[in-house]
This record gives sequence, structure tokens and C-alpha cells, in this order.
Amino acid sequence: MKILICDDSSVARKSIELALPKGWNIEVRFAENGQEALDLVEKGLAELLFLDLTMPVMDGFEVLRRIKEKQLDCLTIVVSGDIQATSQREVEKLGALGFIRKPVVIEELHSLLERYGLIKELLPENVQREQAKSGHIEPTDILKEMSNIALGDAAKLLGDMLGSFIQLPVPDVAKQPYDKLINELHNENYRINMVSEGFVGNAIAGEAILCVDNRTFSDLPSKLSDYHGYEFQDDSQSVFLDVASTLIAAFLKSFSSQLDLELNISQPAFLGMSETINNVFKEDVKDKQVLIITIDYEIPDYNLNCDLFVIFTEASIAALEERAGYFIDE
Repeated sequence: MKILICDDSSVARKSIELALPKGWNIEVRFAENGQEALDLVEKGLAELLFLDLTMPVMDGFEVLRRIKEKQLDCLTIVVSGDIQATSQREVEKLGALGFIRKPVVIEELHSLLERYGLIKELLPENVQREQAKSGHIEPTDILKEMSNIALGDAAKLLGDMLGSFIQLPVPDVAKQPYDKLINELHNENYRINMVSEGFVGNAIAGEAILCVDNRTFSDLPSKLSDYHGYEFQDDSQSVFLDVASTLIAAFLKSFSSQLDLELNISQPAFLGMSETINNVFKEDVKDKQVLIITIDYEIPDYNLNCDLFVIFTEASIAALEERAGYFIDE
């Protein structure tokens, strides 16, 4: 059977392949985005597609739409960190056989394959299946995939809170000089509102910062009032604090649990109100090099967006990479 695993993360692609039944007689290929996957499906090189939803170039939702529109002969199982009920209903409507949340649980995957009678051809005893070629995996690749899972967990909670679908981005994970972050964000004419929560534990420390522009900050109470049927009295600060606390805590809880970390998280605090970014991110910090996770959440129904920055200190990088390295060895 021809198997195609489509995910922009090399870590996710490899983990799905390793989770497949060992004696299953299959030919495995990889695709790094939806367009690559669609091209291979159209060429008849995929009978069963394992598909991520959040990817660059073309996301998984669009791949499912194209397969359905073109009536392509390919079964699809979605494997994603986007666990919002809206997303799961949409992929079912578009024809996916099933939905498996990341990280993959082997027993759940095998159960789904057996339910649809897909494990038919088996290899002879003592014959091992040839593994698909995959690129070298770095610790930052592991951290990016964990961030992808954590942002999905956080988005579900935020979506439930706002009664809306949250458009998930591809997270960016990078080691870079702190002053480079300041230069990239520098904009004297752009004013934002920021809430910060510090965290520390297991030789790892840092700060998570949620940013929204003035329009989003002002609109949040009325948008929440429309959904909940409760008047929030235009208390933008307390509403923003609640949203930030929900999003940051959910992300850090999921991210730290994947790395088996115990992080103590501080209470949320306002870092700046209607401030320019360069007035909040100061240059006089001791960390020359930091690891930054950047996530841009979009809420289409509200026409709102917010940016989450999770910044790990220079001293934390080695401990993070060491823990991520355990997953490479596995």
C-alpha cells in the first residue's frame, strides 16, 4: 500500500512513520506541505494520506477540499495539534476517515487502521520494512513540533472562551540575539498592549508575553459580551488579562509537560498599555542570546489577532536542547 505522510515538521513525519504497524507491507513517502502532498496524490503515489492541518504553502483543509473536488482516489487520516471541535467537524465534512491528535498514540492509530480494514498486506516474517529517508533532526525541530502541539491546546481553550474558531499559524522557533528581536519589532507608530507571565523550573526560565493592538484591546469586551450574553461593562483590562492568562498558561502547561518539566508560572501582569514595542522590550538585558517561540493567533470571526512571544533566557537554552535531544535519540 502506498502511504504518504504530509507534515511540515520532520519530527512529526518520522514519528508517524515509526508508529505504523511494523509488519505492514507499505511504501512510505513524505511531503512537507499540502501542495507537495496534492501533487503526489494526483500522480497516484498515495492510497492513504496522513495529513497535518497547519502547514505553509497549502494547509490540510485545502488539501482535503481539493481531493474531494477532484474526486481523487486517496483515503485521508488527519493527524494534527489543532484539536478545536470546529476543525474536527470540518475535516469530517471534507471526507477524512478520522482525526488523531498529536502527539500520536500508537494504539489509537492502529485501532483506526484496523477499524477500516486497512492493514491487509503483511510482510513475511523476519523481513523489516525499509524506512523512508528523512533529514537530520535538530533540537529546535523537536521544540518547534512541541510548540505546534502546545499552541493547538491553547487555541482550543481560547476558542471555547471566545466561542470562535482560532486560526492556527505555523510557530516560529529560533535562537537569536535579543537585540535582533527588538530591531524586528521596532515600530514607533505601532502601539500595543502587553501582558507578561514569568516562568522558572528545572534550570529553565523565561517570560511569555501576549500582545494585542489597541483596536483588538478595545473590541474584546464587546465581542465577548455578544457571545456570552453578558455585559462586561467595557472593562478591557480585566478581559485582556483573563484572555492572556488562559492562552499563556495553556501553552506553557502543554509545552512543559511534553518535555517533562515542572514550571512555576507567575501571575499575569501588564507590561505596557498602548506602548510602542521598543518601550517595552528593553535593550539593557543580560541575555545576549535567547530562544524565542513566536505565534501569531488569528480570530477570523472577531477580526482580531494577537501575538504570543515565549522567550527563554540564554542560560536555559542548553537545558532545553538537552531535553529535546532525548527525543532525537528515541
